[in-house]
Amino acid sequence: MNNKWIIRIIVLLVLLCSASCSSSTEDHRSSNPVEAGPEIQQTKTVKPVQVKNKPFRGIIPHTIDIPAVRIHSIVEPVTYLANGQMGVPGNTDRVGYLSPGILPGAAGNSIMDGHVDTYTGPAVFYPLKKLKRGDFVYVTGKNGCKLQFVVESVKFYLTSEAPVQTIFGPTDEHRLNLITCAGRYSRSKKEHEGRLVVYTKLAHMNSACEQPAVQHKHEMQK
Repeated sequence: MNNKWIIRIIVLLVLLCSASCSSSTEDHRSSNPVEAGPEIQQTKTVKPVQVKNKPFRGIIPHTIDIPAVRIHSIVEPVTYLANGQMGVPGNTDRVGYLSPGILPGAAGNSIMDGHVDTYTGPAVFYPLKKLKRGDFVYVTGKNGCKLQFVVESVKFYLTSEAPVQTIFGPTDEHRLNLITCAGRYSRSKKEHEGRLVVYTKLAHMNSACEQPAVQHKHEMQK
């Protein structure tokens, strides 16, 4: 492992430790913490559709829809904070995608995060723990390109034990990983004990996605 990749791993560890659990505008609600087991049981079996139009460079996401848990949200870019952590939207009803990073639909692990709750109640990604294998996630761009991802697994990790390379590292597959906080909330540390990660894989894209791909610098691939 060269020095460049070691630096990447360190950065990704920082990202994971803060993803969807930091906010400069909201305190996290502690009266009703989210609980999750080691792995949420899966019941469906779906074989993803083969992606035909490769290479596909992805889309800048505008909305995300997850019908099985009634999530519909605007998606906005989040980047690195001054301390190197991954930011989250200031609006807890919105979802953030890591930019610069892998765009949804492109080969690699695209990352989206969102708050699980606030001091007033559930936030946008609170229902993620109810997802099951075979459920669908739809990401749509402003140009009408609609991507369908299929849920492969939903897993809970203590933050220090999360498989960073699996979540953030390079892959030739077209993946979207959704991250939020999970587990008990610590008032002293002001954070949840773990992270919930929903692993999804691209299954289908509509005809609008055949338009010229967006221009985007994939900084994490360099």
